[in-house]
Amino acid sequence: MITRYPLLAIAALCLSPVSAQLTILTQFNPSNTGGTCGIAYNSPDGEIMVIGCSASVIDRYAEDGTFLSSADVIGEGANDVDIDMTPVDLTMNGTFVAQGQLLLVNGETGVAEIYAIDEVTNQVIDTLVTGFGVSHVVGGSYHPQRGTFFLVQDKVPGGFPANRIAEVDAATGDTLQTFSTMPAFQVDYGDLDISPISGNLFVVSSDESTIAEFTPDGDLVAEHPLPSGVSNLSGIALDNDLEGAWVCNTSGVVFKLGNFPVAVPTISNDLQVDLAPNPVQDRLTVRASDLPIGTPLLVVDMAGRSVLSVLVRATGTVVDVSGLNPGVYAIRSADGSAGPRFVKE
Repeated sequence: MITRYPLLAIAALCLSPVSAQLTILTQFNPSNTGGTCGIAYNSPDGEIMVIGCSASVIDRYAEDGTFLSSADVIGEGANDVDIDMTPVDLTMNGTFVAQGQLLLVNGETGVAEIYAIDEVTNQVIDTLVTGFGVSHVVGGSYHPQRGTFFLVQDKVPGGFPANRIAEVDAATGDTLQTFSTMPAFQVDYGDLDISPISGNLFVVSSDESTIAEFTPDGDLVAEHPLPSGVSNLSGIALDNDLEGAWVCNTSGVVFKLGNFPVAVPTISNDLQVDLAPNPVQDRLTVRASDLPIGTPLLVVDMAGRSVLSVLVRATGTVVDVSGLNPGVYAIRSADGSAGPRFVKE
């Protein structure tokens, strides 16, 4: 299970959630697809793939909305379904799956199944039967930093299983952890995608007028209001190169949203602190020559939680960060002054 670190009872240490001002860059109504339940973006080819609810095919479109082709859906037709692209080379159920292959999540019946599908031949590479789901898993994606899948279940099951996100072992399908999106965010016809930069999860729902951003451990980072004219979202696919996102709704409209917070929010460097090496795997050297010896500094994650504390030393302080989860962290002082960021690999 993933370790959770306690919040400090000092409000000044928390990073205030900042909502992005999302904009509409373009939109189109897929000519061959009705109400959409899932969307994927093939960045190298500039293609958008959409799957209709209970559809028998996956349709491909150019970024201007021009229809390109269709391919048969693997498995049963489903309303609780999603598609995605493998963001990196990965191993699923013991089988190598190269970057840029299609992933199909079918959560229609019982536990969710994840199909890895060859992008060229449309043949199944392998299937991962997970241990998560009560016939209503509506979306999922692979986390390139943690090497796991994240799946989201909608509100329909009710009780504990409803509105729940699970982290799933890519080798076995076992559930590693779960957390609820409530009370902030209710999921219906929803989906999630993952930023390979911050590692945060972005969740959409046809019931909500925002896109919720969560850390992989379940902390709500922010809710990003949808621009006017965008509603009833059922799918999301990040365009990481351009810091945008492709989204689709239950009416079958595809939007590209700009100013999307794929990267980590900028943190000003008020503290004159040097960090090395950066990125780091185990030992981080912190030098703060302008601060008095003995000054306490904090290591915080992107949700503002303190995960480590250090004291300034004359020759530099060596901090053991080997126990931290991979991701982005920042240095802060006890009075809330912000310092530089570093990446834990």
